[in-house]
Amino acid sequence: MTSDLSFLNNIRTALKLPQGAERTKNMFPALFAKPDKSKILEKIANRSQDEKALLVDQFKANCVTLKTVLHVAETAKEVEDITVEIIRTKEPEFSYNRHIIQHNHPDISGMQLWKRFNRESVTVHTTFPGDPEITEKTIAAYIGITVPRISIAESGTLVQFTTPGCPRSTSLVPSIHIALIRGEDLVADLEEAYALIEEINPGESFVFISGPSKTADIEAHLVHGAHGPKEVHIILLKEVEKIPEAAAESQLANIAEEEACQEGTTKENADTVKEGTAGLEDPAEKMN
Repeated sequence: MTSDLSFLNNIRTALKLPQGAERTKNMFPALFAKPDKSKILEKIANRSQDEKALLVDQFKANCVTLKTVLHVAETAKEVEDITVEIIRTKEPEFSYNRHIIQHNHPDISGMQLWKRFNRESVTVHTTFPGDPEITEKTIAAYIGITVPRISIAESGTLVQFTTPGCPRSTSLVPSIHIALIRGEDLVADLEEAYALIEEINPGESFVFISGPSKTADIEAHLVHGAHGPKEVHIILLKEVEKIPEAAAESQLANIAEEEACQEGTTKENADTVKEGTAGLEDPAEKMN
């Protein structure tokens, strides 16, 4: 302890500070001053198309470094087709049952994935707030689909907010994470990201996701998927396409009933999540 105090006193002497004096933030206003958030937000809002294109290129390059698979889509329909193709070509890691868990978000519900798989052995679950089976459904899923609020070009990072209907488990538990992002939500660096986070005030929590889960704890051998998804697919919609408000409201109002019907038509083994099938036709006949 004496040596520690001696070391600190040497630093105080070098900085010409009184011995034993306690330093506070008020003594260093420039060091602890917050950046001007308004200027940062203005910079983001007024970014030119050429500057945005450079951010996309930077984001692409960092995704390659992180082993993240980036798909670029020109239209919302192309986003849907890419999502469906990923689901159809990927196999579950721990079982034969093909369960998907998706956030309760208009950009996802607008794709109506349950319709694309109504004659295939794929069950689509949505993370509706208050669903008592959400944990079991998430554990059973091999793919999780989310819509991160912010993407960071300098590091290829996604910023996923935790809100009602959008739990963080969807991006962390399944073996494969599909993230749908918009070009308008791409920022240059962490400074811009934190300015937006402070402006939006996400509430409960948020997660930074930089590529698939990885660790090199054992003999410095890099392994993916040790503590989370082993694959991350990002689908970037370059142009802004918004779902008509009336259509979005209709989708959100009917999605629970529609997906419940779709879940009841899928044949499941006894060790998977139990789905209600009362009043529905036989799943095997439906699939045939």
